[in-house]
Amino acid sequence: MMLTSLPPALLLLGAAALCIILPAAYRRLLLIAAPLLALFQIITLPAGPLIHLNFLDYHLLPLQVDALSRIFGVIFALITALAGLYSFSVTEKGEQIAKLTYLAGALGVTFAGDYLTLYLFWEVMALASFYLIVARKTPESRRAAFRYLFVHLTGGIALLAGILLQLAELGTIWIVPLAPQTATAGAWLILIGFALNAAAVPLHAWLPDAYPRATITGAVLLSALTTKTALYALARVFPGWEILVIVGIVMALYGVIFAFLADDIR
Repeated sequence: MMLTSLPPALLLLGAAALCIILPAAYRRLLLIAAPLLALFQIITLPAGPLIHLNFLDYHLLPLQVDALSRIFGVIFALITALAGLYSFSVTEKGEQIAKLTYLAGALGVTFAGDYLTLYLFWEVMALASFYLIVARKTPESRRAAFRYLFVHLTGGIALLAGILLQLAELGTIWIVPLAPQTATAGAWLILIGFALNAAAVPLHAWLPDAYPRATITGAVLLSALTTKTALYALARVFPGWEILVIVGIVMALYGVIFAFLADDIR
């Protein structure tokens, strides 16, 4: 398969697998080179649905590119490359594999044209980010990591239930914008699943609990990928939903107030 038709997520998963056998010096270089290669690929991908797959009775679109997905994909790949440079002194293999897998999950969600692809990569992100917290190897980080995993798997269950209901209600597994006036039970469950990953108030408690306890360099990606991927998904599926404006205002005010009260920058 040519680079111009290869899903960026598969490129990153291949790089993560390669880290298993590479020595530390090459893994550190790969942590910069692989996101940069994905960045070049994302910039050069043509627009439109690029891959079609049939699974059971469903037609999947695992790689679909438009202006919105390209912008977010460029940001995610660039930040991960910079994070690789920032963490150049880190030699722990598991953490390096988790970082590349984490980016693979984020790009898989970003370029997914169907809910099955999105859900699979959504869970990949949860598992990879869990490792970046538990890799701090302190009692506090282990406890926080398992709380984080429980919350995100719960959100994943809500998302999956919403996808199944949406499939039953609309008969399609493709990701399309949903109009507020035609909201269904499935749409609301999908919204909750996305909002939890976006740390929308009041579904935000996992973020200040987990992020400060991640590895120092892993926290860079935690801040850049999980919540921002969820914001992309909200923008993709729920444009024009006024409830998101209200939630956004509450999040902004809530964050500013507690930033003034905090005495720990992390």
